[in-house]
Formats: sequence, C-alpha cells, structure tokens
Amino acid sequence: MIKVSASIMCGNSMKYGEELRRLEEANVDLIHFDMMDGSFVPNIAMGLYLLEAMKKNTNIPFDVHLAAWEPSRYYEEIAGYGVEYLSIHAEAVKHLHRDIQKINSLGMGAGVVLNPATNANVLEYIIEDIKMVTVMTVDPGFAGQKFIPSQLKKIQEVKKMAEKYNKDLLISVDGNINANTIPNCVANGANVLVAGTSSIFKGDDADYKKLVEIMKESV
Repeated sequence: MIKVSASIMCGNSMKYGEELRRLEEANVDLIHFDMMDGSFVPNIAMGLYLLEAMKKNTNIPFDVHLAAWEPSRYYEEIAGYGVEYLSIHAEAVKHLHRDIQKINSLGMGAGVVLNPATNANVLEYIIEDIKMVTVMTVDPGFAGQKFIPSQLKKIQEVKKMAEKYNKDLLISVDGNINANTIPNCVANGANVLVAGTSSIFKGDDADYKKLVEIMKESV
C-alpha cells in the first residue's frame, strides 16, 4: 500500500499546531520531519524542541530525516520522544552498521537516506537491518527544486535489493513529489511519497484531504 508522508517543514511555521490537525483530518500516513544542521546540508531547520512539541500533539507516526554530521549525538533524545522512524545519511557516519544497530536498539525503525550522487550499493550489507530507505530526488536542504530523473533508476535498484533481502522495506522518495512525478516513482518501486510544497502544502485555503487523495489517485 502506498503511504503519504507529509513534510511538515513545508507547512506554515506560524501554525504548526493547526497544520498537524489538518494533516490528521487528511489521513496522512506519516509526518516527515527534517532536522538540518546547516553544515551537512546548507540549511538549518526543525530542532529537537519542535520535534518534542509536535510529537506530543499528534498521533501520526513520525519519520525523522536527520541531515546532520555526527547524528548519533541525537539518537537517544529523539527516541525519548517516541519517534517511530529515524533516517540518517550514509555519508554522515563513520560506521553505518553500528549506527543502524544503535537506532534499532532504541526502539526506532532505522532508515538510510541516499543523496542523488550516493550509490545504492551502500545498502548491500545493511538492507536486512533497516526499515526504510529514502531516495532523495533533489539535493537535500531546500524545497521547490527540480526532480532529478536519474533517481528513478536508483529507486529500481533499491527495490530489487528489497525483493531479495527485505520484502517489507519502506522505499521513500523525497523531492518534488507530485501528480506528475509519482507514477514513475511508484512504477519503479517507491511505496512512501514525501509530500511538500508541490503536492500538499499549498496555503491556508488548501484542501489537504483532497490533495492527499489526488496523490494516491495519481499512482
């Protein structure tokens, strides 16, 4: 089944409580929460206090995308908030397997994020230990970028590995995901769609429930 993961960073930052309520009414499957350190990616976004506050105010499961160097500094605190999935970048850690095991041991589902230039083969020896892979279809850091078509091949490569080693793997796509790009992403193996400004967050008057339906219908 295809899941919609709402990228809350793209919502109205003055009305996050209201945004969460609207997303609940729209029946989104996940909240995609971007944490950026301003160094690993050229942007700073969504800190720990905000994560704690949001997690207390919704029952929607969270996928935290931790785009930061030395992400292990934050694992225990994030786990303490009850986060369901925590995804890290392969390049951000020295020993990826060790970090995956640590995240899993804290009761979260470990995930790995692949930047556009990152080869899918980094998953080869850890794919059985993770719950999610996120294929970035834009360079991480900012919303509104152009979809990178070459990432469709990578989604397909991840799907092939999952069919062999981890049939329950969630394969997420993040970056300009909308009715135009969704069909090819899903056809190549994606089953989690990260929704941002090009699909859900279109202003205070937008009908989130209808926009989520449009995303799922476009499959």
